[in-house]
Amino acid sequence: MLTNRILQSLGLSSPDELIGWTYADPSWACMAALVPVVVSCAEAGDQIANKILEDAAQELALSVKAVVKRLCLGGADGNGSFPVVMVGGVLEATKKWDLGKEVTDCIQKTDPGACPVISKVEPAIGAALLAWNCLMKETLGKCHR
Repeated sequence: MLTNRILQSLGLSSPDELIGWTYADPSWACMAALVPVVVSCAEAGDQIANKILEDAAQELALSVKAVVKRLCLGGADGNGSFPVVMVGGVLEATKKWDLGKEVTDCIQKTDPGACPVISKVEPAIGAALLAWNCLMKETLGKCHR
């Protein structure tokens, strides 16, 4: 089911054509555009699609865990709490599959202090607001000394 749905969504006639499609534009956005197809197939019971989503959740969680460890976000003992901002269309929940929850569950197995936060603004705006808040705290801190 998954192969046929992907070929149909890309307007390709055979799996061999996927190689050319992949190399024509190997960007994340191009690949991410296939997520709804994979999710739809997983929800319809396709085991390969389910495995792809499970593996994706594991890989995303591993990436977050690496950052958590490198930045010591859980504190010296690893038990401190810290926010994990969940952004991106890939993490949006569907009827049966919630990749964001799967990722969060994987993270919290080893880092129970991870607190998922659903962003209310676009990531770039959130980053700008965070930078602004840090700047204001730094500026106000110098003024009150």
